[in-house]
Amino acid sequence: MRTTKNAMRTTKKRLSLGNFPTPVHRLPRLGRAIGIDSLWIKRDDLSGPLGGGNKVRKLEYLFADAREKNYQTLFTIGPTGSNHVRATVVHGKAAGFRVACLLFRQPRTEYSELNYQTICENAAEIHEVRRMHTLFARYAYEKARHALGTGPERYFIAAGGSSPLGSVGYVTAVMELKSQIEEDILPEPRFIFVPVGTCGTMAGLIAGVRLAGLRSQVVGIRVSDWIIANAWTVARMERQTLRLVGATDGGLMNPRPVELWHHDFGKGYAIPTEASMRAVEMMMEQEGIALENTYTGKTLAGLIHYVKAQDCEEEPVLFWHTYGGGAT
Repeated sequence: MRTTKNAMRTTKKRLSLGNFPTPVHRLPRLGRAIGIDSLWIKRDDLSGPLGGGNKVRKLEYLFADAREKNYQTLFTIGPTGSNHVRATVVHGKAAGFRVACLLFRQPRTEYSELNYQTICENAAEIHEVRRMHTLFARYAYEKARHALGTGPERYFIAAGGSSPLGSVGYVTAVMELKSQIEEDILPEPRFIFVPVGTCGTMAGLIAGVRLAGLRSQVVGIRVSDWIIANAWTVARMERQTLRLVGATDGGLMNPRPVELWHHDFGKGYAIPTEASMRAVEMMMEQEGIALENTYTGKTLAGLIHYVKAQDCEEEPVLFWHTYGGGAT
């Protein structure tokens, strides 16, 4: 394993919300079923008793920033079944914040309706719009009002918690993974697979891999419309995150190709595909681990198709489990 001379020197504070490190272990039965010899999983679905999945790592830094700046109200956006909005309202309420949210209606599934119910039970304020593009326009309008001093005092958290500060959570997650590799819990993965919705998790992982000196290739499985989830946005957020954590090595700032897999997106956001439904079933049947069809099911389906397309079935592969289900 290579090392890097550039250490992460961020002084950004974090507010402890989750249980870290999250476990990593092999998936032997599923690996045999899909023909991948060394298949591993990083269990960020077990990030804490309040649930939240991959969002918890981001919210730890965002909440700390909001508290340091003396904000009492958080404002965030997402679909009605959003894992991010659910995590923000549940963890925000537990941390003593008042949480307001702006939602657009996504296709209904069992898990999305459970998330929506939890959001309704915990949010202090809910506004809804019909379409995704209206959501982002309204979010920009509310931020403009705040900047001009004509709107209420609120700390704005972007969709998915995806911002350079939120992505710092996944830089530190890679440092956690590196420690687990050094402890011989798992081999260094050839590929790390993660869903790409609003790009923050993938950007943080790529920045972390580069800072840690790992050879792993981060592969993003696109689960949102390309106008939101695209290589340009990932690369831009990666560079901003590296700057935020104090990366000074000029080589780290040089752009590298972003590996996005588009072939398992299907007909649209939150619309299941046959492959994603089968992937969800297989993970439960073989390993007893719950996935869902908006993010993690499509990611596992993409993992299977990508590894076979690359003819890399014999190399170590890591599935980063981001599902946010959990107790409320």
